[in-house]
Amino acid sequence: MTNITKCHQQGTSPAARPIVWSIAASDSGGGAGIQADNLTIHDLGAHACNIVTAVTAQNSVAVQAISATAVELLDKQISCLLSDMPPQAIKIGVLANAAQVRWLSHWLSHTFAHYQQQHNVQVPIIWDPVMLASTGQALTEQDDQPQINDYLQLAKQVSLLTPNAAEFMRLLNTATSPQKPEQWMLWLEIFAHSLQTNVLLTGGDQQQAHATDWLMVQEIAHTSAQHQKQIVGFSSATINTPHNHGTGCTFSAAIATSMALAYPMLDAICIAKAYVNQGLSAAYGLGQGAGVLARKGWPATLQYFPKIILPKYPKLPSKTTLQFAAIHRPLQVYPVTQSLLVLEQLLAGGARIAQLRIKQQLTQAQLASEIQHAVALGEKYQAQVFINDHWQLAIELGAFGVHLGQEDMLEAELEQIAQAGLALGFSSHGYFELLIAQQLNPSYLAIGHIFPTPTKTMPSQDQGLHKLKHYCDLLMGKMPLVAIGGISSDNLKQVQACGVDMVAIVRAVEQAQDPAFSWQQLQQQWEALPCKPH
Repeated sequence: MTNITKCHQQGTSPAARPIVWSIAASDSGGGAGIQADNLTIHDLGAHACNIVTAVTAQNSVAVQAISATAVELLDKQISCLLSDMPPQAIKIGVLANAAQVRWLSHWLSHTFAHYQQQHNVQVPIIWDPVMLASTGQALTEQDDQPQINDYLQLAKQVSLLTPNAAEFMRLLNTATSPQKPEQWMLWLEIFAHSLQTNVLLTGGDQQQAHATDWLMVQEIAHTSAQHQKQIVGFSSATINTPHNHGTGCTFSAAIATSMALAYPMLDAICIAKAYVNQGLSAAYGLGQGAGVLARKGWPATLQYFPKIILPKYPKLPSKTTLQFAAIHRPLQVYPVTQSLLVLEQLLAGGARIAQLRIKQQLTQAQLASEIQHAVALGEKYQAQVFINDHWQLAIELGAFGVHLGQEDMLEAELEQIAQAGLALGFSSHGYFELLIAQQLNPSYLAIGHIFPTPTKTMPSQDQGLHKLKHYCDLLMGKMPLVAIGGISSDNLKQVQACGVDMVAIVRAVEQAQDPAFSWQQLQQQWEALPCKPH
């Protein structure tokens, strides 16, 4: 099942914007609701369609009136859009009465579920359960208030629920707030599990030095098993500004838009968090009350992106405690092979950086022998040979460096690798994993897979050139960046133009009759390209 268009699968900048539906109320002050959603969706590169649930009379100070849209008209709005402009993602905001909540819950579980099955798509649905305006007034009709069970039935139909603390307590039907962070985490886990829905408890309203959003992951497509069924934190320094009207609307709309642009949910949350922080940093006032977020385009400044917190891995060291060996320059095309014979041919042919990725099942003694041989080859040719995964043996046998995937990165004793003086490379498959990896200050960061590759089954989507460019813009100059996955002479120029420092190649040497010659050809092509590594 897929919710991405062909242009995104190919990784190019989309010719047509994906469609994001905003099911929300109109804010006459232009700071929240439909207006904030539309500005966000367009600013991030998608097209907004509106199903208007209510019209409000409000300004920067107060909500003076609200008039709910009749369910019959809502049904006509949504039906005509579905027939001609179906969504790649849906964001839900204010639902003005119980009738609307029940109608939408039924429509999603019947009409839209049938549509998705019929068209073999899985459309992400993000619900920001807004119950009160930021000025404190109710956004639901007093004579038709939704009941808790109405909200919970709708919550079961969505991909992600994004309540703030007050909304979370309302959904739990309790007025007693937890006193300790551990209790918040427990309640979040139980609540998300009961709904079988991903729940993101937002923390921007807590008036603390850091705004941390806590996600209880149930199940997320295109995501490593290491990050499923656990709580994840997204933490940023609080940006102190009175001009924060529409923050929650903007956040949820940015998540929906990013997912419509084919980013998995964890990546989309990172993007949305950065987008909101960027907007708050340049927020501006208009009336007498709270002003609005600025719209600054795709976030590309690392300071706005969140720090990732993984409570499941409390021993994961911080960036400041680790120092790994640096890789040597000038940087070269980086071959990866599972064969000692190919490795020696590459090193004899001039490669001075290479990776041994052992895939076959070996005894511990055989494994040690292979790694020892690789280390000896590195010493013979004065080359930087990285060992994939087997970090204990790499330390014991004196390897130059170790390369770890995300799964092994979280389990390995990174401090031991650093203390042994080894270089360390990490793999990443998107913003979320990239942010975890860069927090640990590796010797290089591999980003992939850029194009389809048959050499390894991947839980993630192809990244493509468009996404690769975003990643390089974010981390350029922070550490050497390596693109990997489906790279050949046909696309080398386009990959380098994204800003990577190196490219890793697998099939181009593994399947070549003369691996050394194949590497030499790619290295010469790399050096001849006008866009030089940074």
